[in-house]
This record gives sequence, C-alpha cells and structure tokens, in this order.
Amino acid sequence: MDIFISQILALVAFFAFPMIQYIILKCSVRRYGNPELWYLPAYGFRLVIRNLPSKRKLYDIKYRSFLRKIIPRTSGASVSTYIDSELTNTEDFFLFPGTDQVILAFRLGRDSEQNAFFIHTDKLGKEVSRSLLNDFELLIADYVATIDNLFHFDFKISQRVKISNKDLEKNLNTIEEDNKEQYFDITEKINIT
Repeated sequence: MDIFISQILALVAFFAFPMIQYIILKCSVRRYGNPELWYLPAYGFRLVIRNLPSKRKLYDIKYRSFLRKIIPRTSGASVSTYIDSELTNTEDFFLFPGTDQVILAFRLGRDSEQNAFFIHTDKLGKEVSRSLLNDFELLIADYVATIDNLFHFDFKISQRVKISNKDLEKNLNTIEEDNKEQYFDITEKINIT
C-alpha cells in the first residue's frame, strides 16, 4: 500500500510541477508586450508593442491594423455591418529587450475648414494615406507574439487595441495645445489569451 501511495504522489508531483511553472509564468508575463500609444512631435503618433523596459525577447510577432466603419442595423438588416480598411499587416521574427515594435504610425491634423484627419504615415512621418475622422468609428490593432521564458513554454500574448475616433479627436486637441512628447490612453485593450 505504501508503494501505491508513493507512486500516486510521484505522479501528482510529476504533473503538478509543470502546472505550477505555467501559472507562475502566466502571472509574470502580464507586464510584457503591452500596447501603448505615444506622440513624438517629429514623427507623430506611434502605436507600439512596448518592450523598451523589458528583459524578455518576443518572437513570431504578427500584427495588423485597420480603420473600422460601423454601419448600424436597419429594418432590412438585424445586425450592424463592419467595413474595414487595412492599414498594416506584417510579421516580424524578433523583438529584443530595449526596443518597441511599431504597429502603426500616424498623424492627426486639420484642413483649412477645421475638418479633423487621420493620416497614416511611415515611421518617419511621411504620409501614406488619409481619412476624415468622421469616416470611421474605430482604429483597431491586433497582435500576437510569443514570449521567451525560462520554462520554455510557448506562451503567447494576443491583444486587440481599440481607439475611438472621439478619443483621436481629443488627442488632436491635446497636441494642438501642448505639442510635446507624451503618452496617450487607449480606448480599450482586449487580452485574448
């Protein structure tokens, strides 16, 4: 009977140890690879996967961003319809400690009639395309990355970031009043994993 109990305890310990490692890892990686929105006066806004202060490598990174127009439901359609305009869709191999991954670079501006614009740019601020802020409801970015860890689990982080056109207009008002490098809040972060 003692041998049977010993074998049961050994079996439990065999499976419990990896589960404990996984739980420790899951709790410790919450602070890695979070999305942040920064404004740099020289280049504009940058939505990034934050890894600057981290000591972990991220790999197998995939990200995309798009503008979403929401067409409300009507009498002929019981659900809303989404029309997405893709801005970026990229894969990258690695993100080393001390660097951020730019998911999307953009500027915000106004024309002579005070219409607010979203201007998709490259990392140096050169215009790629532009849209009126009123032509869409949400800026959305999705990304997936694997975190390098001591336990060698393939632990993925998956996030969806939403920034409303109303928050983008508030950000535009802020930089028009105070044009300095600064951090901006994101409307909504959804952790998929």
